[in-house]
Amino acid sequence: MTAPVEEVRSIAPATLVLGAGGTRRRAVLAGLSPHSKEYARWTREQAFACLDLILHHGVRHVISPVLVHSHENETTPGYSDQLLKWVQWAMLMDGAGDEYARRGWRVRLIGAESWPELKETAAQVRTMTAGNPGPTVWFSVVSQVDAHWEKMLRLAREHGAATREELVRLVYGEDVPPATLYIGTGKPQIAQSVVPPLLVGKLECYWRQHLGYDLDERTLRTILYDYAYVRCITQADKSGRAEQVLAYETAWENPPVVGMGMRLGPFWYPAPCEAPSMHKRPIS
Repeated sequence: MTAPVEEVRSIAPATLVLGAGGTRRRAVLAGLSPHSKEYARWTREQAFACLDLILHHGVRHVISPVLVHSHENETTPGYSDQLLKWVQWAMLMDGAGDEYARRGWRVRLIGAESWPELKETAAQVRTMTAGNPGPTVWFSVVSQVDAHWEKMLRLAREHGAATREELVRLVYGEDVPPATLYIGTGKPQIAQSVVPPLLVGKLECYWRQHLGYDLDERTLRTILYDYAYVRCITQADKSGRAEQVLAYETAWENPPVVGMGMRLGPFWYPAPCEAPSMHKRPIS
């Protein structure tokens, strides 16, 4: 919690996927209508502050889904009609170029094959930020997964890509390290419209229950510590490792199922897990 940011940067993943469901609920809690222009402006500010925090801690590539598969079938009156306008405005609003340059961000909009109306926006924002030194924010609008797969397969056929790395360069225009950390929200689930299949590495997953782009520094550092140290349990030589389970035998007598939840009205919320008994017994 108190380490210099340089120390945190040394263990941060190169590529992180950020899921941010619940932006409308978060806006309502802030007293804003989720159908208003103020909602779009406020959410953009929240998103940029969240991305600033993550990139400040050493991540070089953040994949941030904006439009996902669920947006394809949404019938909320007036909401779907505004989505494309909001995305275009968020990417290219007056002064966006100066804002990206001040932050040093290279910005990409990927998945425009799902929304042809956004192809020009994708081209403009790439050109606008081409000279910035990085890191890179990959805003994603992959709502039609089949269309994304068709693009990848077509490029592989046309260019004879033989490796994942070659195909990544064809699809994304540059080398992108595999994502090794996913910070989602809400239900423990992963969708192809959120996590690009071509960029999946050994993905350590965390589902915070903050709504939208709420992410404070303490929560981020706690996740990064768990990611780098608590989950680092792999041993090349596992001699005697399995037998150590006996020291914590009671922890596996009635273990929880991670992912179980409860309903809060129309919303899902995780069920609490009791801490396991830490009673140890000697290992003979």
